[in-house]
Amino acid sequence: AEVTGSSDVCSSDLLGYLPLAHIMELSVELTSFAVGAKVGYGSVGTLTPTSPKMLQTNPPQLGDVAIVAPSIFVAAPAVLDKVLVGIKAKFAALPGILQWRVNAAIANGKCDYDSGGVGAYWTYLVGNFIFKKVQKLLGGNVELMVTGSAPLGAEVQKFVQTVFKCRVRQGYGLTETCAATCIALASDNTTAMVGPPQMSACIKLRDWEEGNYLNADEHNPAIGMRRGEVLVGGPAVCQGYLVDPDNPDADVIQKNKTEFSTDANGVRWFHTGDIGQFTKSGCLQIIDRKKDLVKLQQGEYVALSKVENAMKACTLVELPMCYARSTESYCVALVCPQQAKIAELAKELGVTGSFAELCLNPTVVAEVTKRIQAVCTKLVRFEIPKKIALISDLWTPDNDLLTAAMKLKRVPIVKKHAADLDKLYSVGS
Repeated sequence: AEVTGSSDVCSSDLLGYLPLAHIMELSVELTSFAVGAKVGYGSVGTLTPTSPKMLQTNPPQLGDVAIVAPSIFVAAPAVLDKVLVGIKAKFAALPGILQWRVNAAIANGKCDYDSGGVGAYWTYLVGNFIFKKVQKLLGGNVELMVTGSAPLGAEVQKFVQTVFKCRVRQGYGLTETCAATCIALASDNTTAMVGPPQMSACIKLRDWEEGNYLNADEHNPAIGMRRGEVLVGGPAVCQGYLVDPDNPDADVIQKNKTEFSTDANGVRWFHTGDIGQFTKSGCLQIIDRKKDLVKLQQGEYVALSKVENAMKACTLVELPMCYARSTESYCVALVCPQQAKIAELAKELGVTGSFAELCLNPTVVAEVTKRIQAVCTKLVRFEIPKKIALISDLWTPDNDLLTAAMKLKRVPIVKKHAADLDKLYSVGS
């Protein structure tokens, strides 16, 4: 990725940049090869000119995605979250009249999205002209973005589809099911939905009474959809987790007994632990995850990933992690904030200090907490983090606090920040 100049751009159908150990990357690449598509290669650390592992030169380098210029861009939602933050920062720096026109184009694009459209109308010439410059960050050829591995926020989906003028769709699958389980149709703009099952998969929902997710919810006027734990069956489901014959692991043996089953017809099912519901059009929505659900002291369940998705709407947030203890009546959160935004906030509050010092400053923390709580309007009261700690050391795959697909590694993060979490739950903090 140390190539400069537009003459070095080489259009491809797909950019491969996640490790092949990631099932989504492996399945997408193999599918591309099967249909004769071209694949260019890059890495997470060199995707864009400002990526952390890019050599800074003058003139600046393009980054892998601009050089490869793919027509299909596959990304974890965390990648799109970062793209969104960067683009909004650029738009916020525009002169007043241009900023107004861009915001008008975005509003039009979101409205058109709800009607099934893609992008802003041609009448928003100034906004679309600026959008074209942004599209060049991804090579300018992207026609479809596909996300997976974590939920994609509705506002992020609408914003990205408007600015990049390409369809943004979610898929669903797991390593145990060879990834290709569901994917949203290109013609379907519905948000928070992962589409119908693929030909390689069957899906059924199993009642989870403890969490109050039932197939009978279809007959509840307030819900109107079948709900339950997602079970995936079919030829793509693996035979189970490998048990080392020389050193058998009791935990692995137990997981093979509890997480897989075979029905009377010989169909093998994987019990995903995800909670889903079927829409009236036959599409699957993932609404919770059993492992992400924590029961609070009074018996209410908090869906950690749902809270985190809501917190991302705050422009001060880069990476959030919700945390809850069953012995407490409220949840808390650790937040890696946007460094530039924290600097702006500190100036606004009349506070000085290094980034690390600002993350510990009570005035800054209180204001960030207030603004995060303000964007969590769709959450019920017990789901909104009562206290927040700001973390100055960004979580990354390099420090082993994120996966290669940019998902949170909750256990290592909790272990590293145990003192911060204890303080959030201490009396009077």
